Amino acid sequence: MFRKLRDGRTALDAGRLIVVDYHRHVVADLDKLGVDESTYWSLLPRLIDTVLAVGPAKCYAGRYPADRVSKHPGFNTLEMWAFKTTLPEYTFPIYFKFCLKEHPITKELQYCHVDCHPNKERG
Repeated sequence: MFRKLRDGRTALDAGRLIVVDYHRHVVADLDKLGVDESTYWSLLPRLIDTVLAVGPAKCYAGRYPADRVSKHPGFNTLEMWAFKTTLPEYTFPIYFKFCLKEHPITKELQYCHVDCHPNKERG
C-alpha cells in the first residue's frame, strides 16, 4: 500500500490526474465537505501524506483483495485503493479512493480520482 500511495502522490505532483465521473463524485463531494474546488484538490496530496505518516494499514478502508472499478468504462478492472484519515481542520475523518492507471503511451502512472468526502461512519 505504501507503493500505491507514493505512486499516487508522484502522479498528483506531476499533474497526472484523471477524474472518474466528475459530475457524480466530485460535485457531490464538494458539497459534503463544504469546500470550493481549489481546496478540494489540495486535500488529496495532504491526505496521502497523512496516511503515509500514520500507516496505510491503519487507514485502509477498502477490502482484501482490493475492489475493482466496474461502473466506469476505461477504468474497469483497475484496483481501487480506499483510505480514511483525519486532517486538523476537520472534525470528522475523510474517506478517499483512487486507482492508478498506466498511460498507454508514456507508461507513467496516472492518479484516477474516485472519491473524497466525509467518512460515512464518522469515526
